[in-house]
Amino acid sequence: MVKIIEGMLPKDDIENIQKTVVDNDMFPWYFLASPVTKSYPCLTHILLPRYDYKKNEGFKVNSEFYFYFTDLVEKLCKKHGIKIKRILRAAFNLTWRFEGKHSNPHWDHDFPHINIIFYLNKFTKGSTYLFEGTSKDKKPGKIIKEMTAAKGKYIIFPGENFHAAGFPGQEDETRIICLYTVEEKK
Repeated sequence: MVKIIEGMLPKDDIENIQKTVVDNDMFPWYFLASPVTKSYPCLTHILLPRYDYKKNEGFKVNSEFYFYFTDLVEKLCKKHGIKIKRILRAAFNLTWRFEGKHSNPHWDHDFPHINIIFYLNKFTKGSTYLFEGTSKDKKPGKIIKEMTAAKGKYIIFPGENFHAAGFPGQEDETRIICLYTVEEKK
């Protein structure tokens, strides 16, 4: 069985995130034409870009917001007994409504890791879907879990499993998340 953890951020953190990210008209968003495929572009703010994981070289913080959210990640991991070996990447993603239920199923890295997603704003629908199958499989199987979205909620799940982002339910809504991928110490 796939281990999934769901919970809520403290109220103070939710309010701080609302002020510094969600309601901040000067927050720096960047267009990303192909986060997984060209079918579903998004706006992004990279906190920590991908780097050379085999050589463990090129780790470079890209945003002042990295430290605040990394502190949240570290606290959550400690709370849930997850020991961090290294943080692999981190980003904010802002998506909007597309046709269909969710984006293309994908995995983030082809080795064991966990994904930690924070839902930063209020919107309808926009769940995260977890599928049968991992990076070792050629294609995803059926949906095994729908992790519903809610402002201030976090989810932790195995990132090498195929997963997909759901779309907001209304035309005028956006889905803003913060995503970390983390390798665990065993």
